[in-house]
Amino acid sequence: MKKKIIVIVAILALIIVGVIGYFATLDLKQGVTLRKEVDTIGKSDITKDEIDMTIKTKGDYAVVEKTIKEYLNNYSINIKEAMNIMQDKKMAEILTVDNYKNDGPEFTNSKEYISKTKTDFNEKMNLLINMTSEEKMMQEIENKNLDSNFVELYRELMLGDKMEEDLKQMVKSLEEASTTINNILDTQEKVIDLLINNKGKWEVQGKQIQFSTQKLVNEYNDLIRDL
Repeated sequence: MKKKIIVIVAILALIIVGVIGYFATLDLKQGVTLRKEVDTIGKSDITKDEIDMTIKTKGDYAVVEKTIKEYLNNYSINIKEAMNIMQDKKMAEILTVDNYKNDGPEFTNSKEYISKTKTDFNEKMNLLINMTSEEKMMQEIENKNLDSNFVELYRELMLGDKMEEDLKQMVKSLEEASTTINNILDTQEKVIDLLINNKGKWEVQGKQIQFSTQKLVNEYNDLIRDL
């Protein structure tokens, strides 16, 4: 009887060890898969590329993977929209003689475009800068009710040394882009206001704008020089 008990205990021990080994191996594979997915995203250009939203892991790893992918995909969408604003051809056409002829002297469309573009652009840039903060990133995982180990895994993947450096550079680039575009829009608005306030004192001749006084020429050129 004792031998049978010993054999049964030994078998149970082997089964337990096997089960533990299986789940440990499975856990290791899930971790490797998750890191591989995040690494793939890290090597892509989120301003151009699409993020693969397919979830490759399971369990709590899947929650971490889904949270990371959804966050970065949302970031990618917003930065693409911000870039579309920056690259809008209409912005480059505001201060052209064609626009002066077609929209002057009231410049209703130009004023509306500048105002809307400035609002939309700054909303996008503020959102992106906010999304790049550690506080905002961690909020996304902290409401998922995960074990602290998975929260820390998320932190490591999203805010590791390399990622942190990339994010700092991203914030710097966003702030520089924001300053540049706002300066352009502000200058365009000042030029359009100058033309509106001086109706009848300027006209388009051929491919140039002509002013009736040297003072207006100087004011116009001073503004254009800021671009």
